[in-house]
Amino acid sequence: MTFNPHEYDDVSERRARRKAKATQEQTDIQRVCADPAGRRVLARILAMTGRELSSFSPGDPLATAFREGQRSIGIALHAQIINAGDHLPREILAENVQSDD
Repeated sequence: MTFNPHEYDDVSERRARRKAKATQEQTDIQRVCADPAGRRVLARILAMTGRELSSFSPGDPLATAFREGQRSIGIALHAQIINAGDHLPREILAENVQSDD
């Protein structure tokens, strides 16, 4: 079956599938964040991506591209966490700070 952007039923069906997928992704992130171990794992993954660091590596465009790829994954994961619940990033950060003590 091909998608026709001018057909109301095709557009409605695609929109419903996208919404269901987004809702499932949000539910998955919420379930992972419900467990303290899940929050710690997400915090470690976010830290490894260096999403808050500069990806620029002077004189080495390949290293810059590699770091930018890592950072991109961190930004995408952070966006999914935010979309799953505004309080989740604060919980992950608070728990991560407490474990550093």
